[in-house]
Amino acid sequence: MTAEPTPAPGVILIAGAAEELLSDVVRVLRRLCAGESERHLRAPPVLDAAVADRAGYATSFPHLLAAVSQGGTATDLVLTPAACYHAYPLYEGRVLAGPEELSVVADCYRQEATTEPGRLRSFRMFETVRLGTPEQCLTWRDDRLDRLARWLEALGVKSAASPANDPFWGRTGRLLADAQRADGLKWELAADVADGIRQAVVSVNYHKEHFGAAFGIRAADGTPAHTACLGVGLERLLLALRHAHGPVLERWPTSVRDALTQ
Repeated sequence: MTAEPTPAPGVILIAGAAEELLSDVVRVLRRLCAGESERHLRAPPVLDAAVADRAGYATSFPHLLAAVSQGGTATDLVLTPAACYHAYPLYEGRVLAGPEELSVVADCYRQEATTEPGRLRSFRMFETVRLGTPEQCLTWRDDRLDRLARWLEALGVKSAASPANDPFWGRTGRLLADAQRADGLKWELAADVADGIRQAVVSVNYHKEHFGAAFGIRAADGTPAHTACLGVGLERLLLALRHAHGPVLERWPTSVRDALTQ
């Protein structure tokens, strides 16, 4: 099972059995995480720049965002920084009769400053998005964190849950990060992806009304809808599995292979 480096730092090639395995992983994650939703999207590697701006990504993470240009001139597109950003415009202006959910896989890009194993610039992300009331989103987030922790355990990947924060930019960003951690809005499941290196393989996030207000999504009472999401870095999961069980898929425990395909 191979994940080969390329001349570009933070960019790897996935080949053979590893690519087939990731296809199986997405199917398992859809069953495990999507819950009430049968709606699944395969998103492109580009996103409307206006969506990134309205969502606040361009302000909070300018150091990670990459614009698409042609002939040195910026276009109306940016490279997708997270799969969930494709979901919110689908609900723009809607009043939700009840909780909504969908899953999405996207090719993502972030201009990471480090090239340590697992800290990729180009990667695939599986996400499930939940929209509803605060209680519906928080209950869902905590349930999915528990589900994924138990799944990683079944895969023989030792993970640890901990509160986390996003790398917001500038002094205001540091205050936002402190508040995010203090409020327990973001949790991660981190696992070893190489000797002495742990990376977040899973993250779950509660956004409060941020995206509901930005995209005019309302709950039944007319207030901005709240949202939550979970994300799984597919290449990071692959690296964690390879670190735990070795590079030869056929030599992995049968129980692990079953958990990846059933």
